[in-house]
Amino acid sequence: MKAFATRRKDAEDQLRLRLAEAEASLSTARGENEALRADLADAKVREESMDAVCLRAANEMADLRGEKGRKLKQNTKNKWMIHSSLGTAAVMKKNGIKRDTPSIPPGDEKKLHEKLAP
Repeated sequence: MKAFATRRKDAEDQLRLRLAEAEASLSTARGENEALRADLADAKVREESMDAVCLRAANEMADLRGEKGRKLKQNTKNKWMIHSSLGTAAVMKKNGIKRDTPSIPPGDEKKLHEKLAP
């Protein structure tokens, strides 16, 4: 009988020891859980901040693209105007046309007026 009581007491002591270990483990896990929750909250704040930064950067890129597109369009228009005026000057030079030359020769003016007047 004494052996039975001793074994039972040893079993109870082992169970109490296991319970204490489980409680300590649970306490540690709860502490880690709280730390992880705090880290998660910080990560969410950083993510929201980064989202805002990315959104501002995307808007700025869109603005710059629009500005660059307008500048490119204006630059292309200016180049076209320069090239077309240079082309006109080259054609005039090739055909011997001077800027101060009237488009209708002086002798032909009278002929044109006579043709137009009935």
